[in-house]
Amino acid sequence: MQIWREMARGGMEELVFCHDPSSGLKAVIAIHNTALGPALGGCRCWTYASEEEAIHDAVKLAKGMTYKNAMAGLPYGGGKAVVWNETDASDQTLAGEPVGEKLADSGKGDTLGGRMMDPAKGEVLRALRFRALGRCLERLKGRFVTGLDLGTTASDMDQIRLETAYVTDTTGSLGAQDDFTADMTAYGVYTGIVTSLRHQGGADLQGLPIAVQGLGKVGYALCRYLHAAGARLIVADVVPERVQRALVQFSGAISADPARIHAADCTVFAPCALGGVLTPATVEELHCSIVAGAANNQLHDRQLVVRRMQARGILYAPDYVLSAGGIISTACELQGAGPDQIRQKVAGIAGTLSKVYTEAAQSGVSTADAADGLAEAILKSGRTK
Repeated sequence: MQIWREMARGGMEELVFCHDPSSGLKAVIAIHNTALGPALGGCRCWTYASEEEAIHDAVKLAKGMTYKNAMAGLPYGGGKAVVWNETDASDQTLAGEPVGEKLADSGKGDTLGGRMMDPAKGEVLRALRFRALGRCLERLKGRFVTGLDLGTTASDMDQIRLETAYVTDTTGSLGAQDDFTADMTAYGVYTGIVTSLRHQGGADLQGLPIAVQGLGKVGYALCRYLHAAGARLIVADVVPERVQRALVQFSGAISADPARIHAADCTVFAPCALGGVLTPATVEELHCSIVAGAANNQLHDRQLVVRRMQARGILYAPDYVLSAGGIISTACELQGAGPDQIRQKVAGIAGTLSKVYTEAAQSGVSTADAADGLAEAILKSGRTK
């Protein structure tokens, strides 16, 4: 019954549970809405505390992809694949041996029957899991197309490709080369930050303090764009080496505590790590005039948080509008577009965000509600243009 409630609450069309006993695959494919076309969204591999948490994440992410694709003008619905990065050692085997509790992506080896598995066996096991996921995708007959996301690699997508054509970002594709997808996501966030500043009457980033939380591929690329424009960076990440690299590369940058960077004295706070950073408590500690970042599902206790930001005069750039550069890149490549065409399409995020701000001002609602309303109107019409 809990699963049915989860689906109803999220407005889901379909939840597909994938299990492959021989490899230990546990995965959820969430298809939220296909009014505009087949669902398109990434494949995430993450360690969850429970199956329920994995399902909840898949549902939230799939819904976000529906809205993201609709607002980006893409002929795709929203979906997400989530691979639960954990197995039960008691009932899983690989070549006749029990498989341990965790699938590691670090290359340090997996646990095998209470001892460390050889890294090569861990790689074989991972490959088998993603091939099994490919078979699950094939059974959906094109209702869902997946690609790279948090915790997955082009090699994983290659394994899926062995079983189905409904996958992107494989080796040799544009999406898998030189972090192009991450760069396009960062470029979209950058254009959104510039648009937000213009909405508030400014445009020059020279000397402007901007706090970036999370220095993964997207956050780091965003820092490059901001630094080139003259912004004064405040950076944070849970991995110290990433912070040190940023301090060396971006002159004038300073570091902050990852758990407290939201409270930094800045003009723009850019969350680019995991979601849920904007809570009723953290929103009261913001010292910025704009929140604009790449993280998915930034709002925890959404209505309370957006009301408080609105009351405090903090402009919120809805995350699924701002972070659409990556999925735009994937969709455009599927349609045969090259890098220049993709960048031009991503630049259109500025116009989309301006529409959101105009709608919010005219309707007297929050920017988050304005974006949802625009996305839902597109979905209702069944047309992206």
